[in-house]
Amino acid sequence: MSEQLPQDLQIDILVRLPVKSLLRFQCVSKSWESLIRSSGFISMHTKHNESTDNYAHLLRGCLYRTGNEEEIECFSSKLHQFDNSFREFQKIEFPSQTREGFLDEVLDCKGLLLLTTYLPSVWTVLNGHRFQRFILWNPAARLTMTLPTPCIDIPNSNYFYYYYNCTHGFGFDDKSNDYKVLRIVYGHNGRTMAELFKLRTGAWETISVIDDFHYVVVCGASQAFVNGATHWVGYHSKFENELVVLLFHMSEEEFRVMKLPDVLTRTDFNSISLVVSDGLLSVIQKHNPRDHDDLSGPGYSCCIWLMKEYGVIESWSKQCTIDLRDRGGLWEAISFRNKRVLLLSESSSEKLVLYDPKTNRFLNLGIRNVGTSLLIMNTYVQSLVLLNQVNVVREC
Repeated sequence: MSEQLPQDLQIDILVRLPVKSLLRFQCVSKSWESLIRSSGFISMHTKHNESTDNYAHLLRGCLYRTGNEEEIECFSSKLHQFDNSFREFQKIEFPSQTREGFLDEVLDCKGLLLLTTYLPSVWTVLNGHRFQRFILWNPAARLTMTLPTPCIDIPNSNYFYYYYNCTHGFGFDDKSNDYKVLRIVYGHNGRTMAELFKLRTGAWETISVIDDFHYVVVCGASQAFVNGATHWVGYHSKFENELVVLLFHMSEEEFRVMKLPDVLTRTDFNSISLVVSDGLLSVIQKHNPRDHDDLSGPGYSCCIWLMKEYGVIESWSKQCTIDLRDRGGLWEAISFRNKRVLLLSESSSEKLVLYDPKTNRFLNLGIRNVGTSLLIMNTYVQSLVLLNQVNVVREC
């Protein structure tokens, strides 16, 4: 076929194929192998899957189908891939590099996942590694890459010090066509420091942070990558009760601050999270009377906000309010995608429920979560990213 079809037509066909097929087709000929591994083709393939909204949904937790308690292997968190209906899922094994320590974060961006692990201090000393490890993972191609040791050293090897004083971000620079990992360290020698890992150079480099920049990302805040920037809920160190959107622009390599809707600026930071919905920055706001000691006020509810025009504060718009007073138990909103909200209910053991704002209907998905397991949502598109990188490990 490769000799009969023009190259442009070959590329047009190949770019539409799944990763699994393309990995096999590398063996067809040297020219196909060279094409499939080229940065241009990898970029085209990723963009095609993004344009067709071919996203996979990953949910980290301890899940099992209703009535099949024997599926529970243990009470530790696992990774599960869902279809668009969220009714069917399959377990995905984390790469072997994560088994050496405690898996802390999973961040996603354009076909890659960033895994952050914390290594036991004794193991770290014996093996000459620092406490923190970063791993880039392509689940579709089963490729992993362990990043080199960061530049900014923190002598304190206590996990909780890292957890409360370090923030990580993961994004893509459209201008340089490069993936970047951000590491922010607070209170290091009395100031905030930051560094970037760039996939193209394979190295960390320290970036400047202005001396009067005193904004902090809320501990454990979710990341939302949109419009070329990584976003978190944050606050100024002197005004902890006034929440903002703190962002880092990957191309400009600078921090910026953006306002939340006025009614959210003084909200409990544990009650709001940032997500991306249909390419727009979105806020999920949870109201739980028990958190506010206000049992006479509004009942259990969940509000969805969208920034319809990026960067324009006036474009924040409340899309819907989900009344949960009659649903029983405490609810958590996990994600908002394709105009549907994925919820977790404590009622009758923790279960996954899909809510459609248009019909105001709740759909029990027949999937439960062990209550001690925190649910975290990621999405990714199938890609060939990392295929042409050195120091990459292929999982069996």
